[in-house]
Amino acid sequence: MLVLLASTYTETMGLISGQYLCDLPGFGGLFCVIDEDMTVSHLLAFLLAVFSVAVPMMIWSAVLDENIHEDPRAWLASPMNRVKAGMAGIVYGAVIALEVVNLYTLIAQETAPNPFGGSQDASPMMDFLAQNQGLGIFVALLIALVNTVLALLTVRASRSLIQKG
Repeated sequence: MLVLLASTYTETMGLISGQYLCDLPGFGGLFCVIDEDMTVSHLLAFLLAVFSVAVPMMIWSAVLDENIHEDPRAWLASPMNRVKAGMAGIVYGAVIALEVVNLYTLIAQETAPNPFGGSQDASPMMDFLAQNQGLGIFVALLIALVNTVLALLTVRASRSLIQKG
C-alpha cells in the first residue's frame, strides 16, 4: 500500500520537481547515497504515503491497546476519550481527503487537454472516472477502506508475533 500511495502521490505532485536533494547543502550527501535523482517532490510524496499508511495503523493500535472494540460506549463516557476520538477522526478524515484529492488530481492530469493542440491519450480507466466523478470518490474511499483493513491485519499480526516471541 505504501508503494501504491507513494507512486500516485509522485505522479500528481509537481512541487519543486526540479530541485534535486543531492544539491542541498549539508544533508545533500546523505540523499546522494540513497538516490541521486531524488527530488523534493519525491520526498514529499513518500512522506505523504507514510502518513497515509501510518495513521490507520496507529488508530488500530490505540483501539486494541485500550480495548475500545470491546465496549465503545463505556470508553466514550470519559470526556478526554471523546477528545481523543475526535482528534483521531479529524486525522483519519485528512487521510481520506488526501486520497480523494490525489485521485482527482491524477484524473485531471490524465484528461486535461494538451497545450500543443493534440489530444492526450488517457487510459480507459481514467477517462471513465473523469466522466463519472462520483465513482472516483467511491474508488478513493475503497482505497481508504482497503488501507484500513490492511492496517488492522498488520497490527493484529504484529501483536500475535510479539506475544508468541
